[in-house]
Amino acid sequence: MGRAAHAAAPLPGDAGGVRHPELLPAFAAGFAVALAHLRWILLTQWTCRSCGSNHLRCECKPAWVKKLL
Repeated sequence: MGRAAHAAAPLPGDAGGVRHPELLPAFAAGFAVALAHLRWILLTQWTCRSCGSNHLRCECKPAWVKKLL
């Protein structure tokens, strides 16, 4: 096998770290979207143990819990 069959040699001085600075904001945005989706599922699909309505329309929760949700 000749030189062309192998992967390209690393550049001198390349530490092998993340070379794309836009990856961190992309991962952070994906994580935020996933959390927002889980919050939406919690508010619309799950029901309250006390009153039986979904969490979006539940009136038995304290105000500070509603702000968190």
